[in-house]
Amino acid sequence: MSRYADIDLNESPIVILGCGHFFTSETLDGHIGLKDVYDVDIKTGRFIGLIENVELAASVPQCPNCREPIKQYITQRYNRLINRAVIDEMSKRFIVSGQQELQQLKGELDDLRNELEDSRESVVPLELIRIRKEANLEITMQFINDGLKNRSHSSISLMNSVKSLQRRMQAQHQPTYKLHQATVHAVAKMTPLDIGLSSLVIDASAEYAKRDRDQRITLGGNLLEIKVRCLVLEDNFEIVHAVGLKRFTATMTLSFPGGSPETKIEKFLQDCMKLINECLLQSLPKLAVEVSLCYARIAHLFGSSGLAKDKDRVRATGYRDTAKELLEKAKQLCKHSFRDREVLLQAIISTTKMLRSEFYEAVSKEEVEAIKKAMVSGPGGIATHSGHWYKCVNGHPFAIGECGMPMQLARCPECGQPVGGQSHTAVAGVSRATEMEV
Repeated sequence: MSRYADIDLNESPIVILGCGHFFTSETLDGHIGLKDVYDVDIKTGRFIGLIENVELAASVPQCPNCREPIKQYITQRYNRLINRAVIDEMSKRFIVSGQQELQQLKGELDDLRNELEDSRESVVPLELIRIRKEANLEITMQFINDGLKNRSHSSISLMNSVKSLQRRMQAQHQPTYKLHQATVHAVAKMTPLDIGLSSLVIDASAEYAKRDRDQRITLGGNLLEIKVRCLVLEDNFEIVHAVGLKRFTATMTLSFPGGSPETKIEKFLQDCMKLINECLLQSLPKLAVEVSLCYARIAHLFGSSGLAKDKDRVRATGYRDTAKELLEKAKQLCKHSFRDREVLLQAIISTTKMLRSEFYEAVSKEEVEAIKKAMVSGPGGIATHSGHWYKCVNGHPFAIGECGMPMQLARCPECGQPVGGQSHTAVAGVSRATEMEV
């Protein structure tokens, strides 16, 4: 073994870490995997460019002797590796905390559905309210409108919570976006000697920012908003239907907080279409199917509620036709083996049957319940234990506990791509996300 005194520092520099231990650059470069982020000339051994690896980064580089993390401000040689590991750890926390909040709000959505269903009968009286033994239409309608206002507080509160989550999960708050912005800011302060490298640095961070694993949470928040709006619209249409059955007619009309359902439907359906396209772009078929069900449910209720007057019939028919197309595409998406596929597929079948009829009661109660169950089913919980993290071929992170290596074949819960493996070996396309581990 050669001594440090015999080393030519011009050929093999010594790197001194913050912990006090020191190593040759060759030894430390190999130990922490510097070749994972820099392209090396085979002949000269010199670094000649950057490697933008699509795989998730390794853990934060550590001293081989004492395992203390290497500090950026002391040893700048390894800053790119450190930055990569740190940003992926931030992404892990972003995903886990976001998923936990989504799960909590999903529970509140279930509670809201039960609350609205339980209170619906009390809003619309069985018969006209009598004043001095005489039925009074105006008083009855005022009673209904007061009830609508009083029971809207819970839905407004839940929507505010969803909006708050969305603001925290917007693109500018995602770890990858923050990294790119920090890089651009740093390049702006470079001296003229650094300008030659500036475009290379910006391009690299821009590619990193395109890793849209954080979008899984952002789109999940958007889906939750759609589900809350869908539930409120659905309840509005149910009230309209109930009032219509009672044949309550008066000069006073129904007054829904936020506006009548027929004035909100077009914007809602447009937002559904936008979210479906975004989910497909991010290889999230499960979310796209759930949004398609929301679209179809509201399109049907609008057409069968009696609110679509003669002038709106063409519009209602167009919504219904679009819903049928979306459900057909959703059925094809269910060929992917994502979580709750069978539940969603049954909801698609029931909703398709519902759209074939103009009658409000055409679908059985059990089928309607299947549709509702699918529409309020949440995105599911991501593993938050300290196991090992991987990502599927589409970049969706997931965790495996115990020994850390997969023992059985499975599917990504978001897109249905193969994950897991057998005999402690991951399937092709699955990559270890060491940086995501606690």
